[in-house]
Amino acid sequence: MPVSDQGLKKAVIIGAALGAVITLGAAIAMDYVLSSSLQGTWRDAAVKDVTKMFGPACGQNWFAVTLVLVVVMGFLAGFGAMLGAIAGTIMNRFFKLILK
Repeated sequence: MPVSDQGLKKAVIIGAALGAVITLGAAIAMDYVLSSSLQGTWRDAAVKDVTKMFGPACGQNWFAVTLVLVVVMGFLAGFGAMLGAIAGTIMNRFFKLILK
């Protein structure tokens, strides 16, 4: 990406930020809206995973469960940011082509 192309840089940053926020918003919305039909929340899933990996003593540890939850949400945000950056690049190129 050339440094002189400030529009593309701005589109990538905005796309990445929006992608991360929208992905986390969708994940949290799923947590609240679908928790009863999916038999649990993100935290319940993290407790099950920590318990399965490290045993019941660690599954009750608030710090371990929160750490796993932060890692999972970070992965989701990173993936959403990557898709948002790709979408921002595509839209930037498309509008540059259209507005010539």
